[in-house]
Amino acid sequence: MPIRRWFTHDSNRVIRPSQGEILGPIDGVRDRFLIDSHQTEGRLAVVEHLLAPRSIAAPVHRHHLEDEFTFVIEGKLGAIFDGVEVFAEPGDLILKPRGEWHTFWNPSDKPTRVLELITPGGLEDFFREIDLGVTDEELERLAAAAQCDVDMQQTGPLLEKYGLTFGREVAH
Repeated sequence: MPIRRWFTHDSNRVIRPSQGEILGPIDGVRDRFLIDSHQTEGRLAVVEHLLAPRSIAAPVHRHHLEDEFTFVIEGKLGAIFDGVEVFAEPGDLILKPRGEWHTFWNPSDKPTRVLELITPGGLEDFFREIDLGVTDEELERLAAAAQCDVDMQQTGPLLEKYGLTFGREVAH
């Protein structure tokens, strides 16, 4: 049985640092979209998160369809899983299974860069919509459509404890 290729030609085998759509607030979390789920028949999506100092990636949330794996490339990353806080540094891999309440943030005064592997793919479309800037009501609607739950009550204490922001200035 021949192997099905999800890339269209050899130029898709290497994604250069200058490639990939980048969206999101400059002073928050910007996303560089590397592999979309439509390219992998829905199996996987890969997104690089660029976290500004003292920024949080998302409210505390859980998704019901996807598992996420976050590899820290540079900087420091804080994360919370069902109320337990952990910190990761370059070379560390954070496992975020579906159904678990979680979020992550940059607790430092220097930028943090992580690679997010999402399986199955599809959640990257949710990231794109949020990166364009949404109201709280829009966030709740988009989260429900993506089969995610959001808990702002759990998020507030993290914002206060670490002086975090979601960012304001959206760069397209």
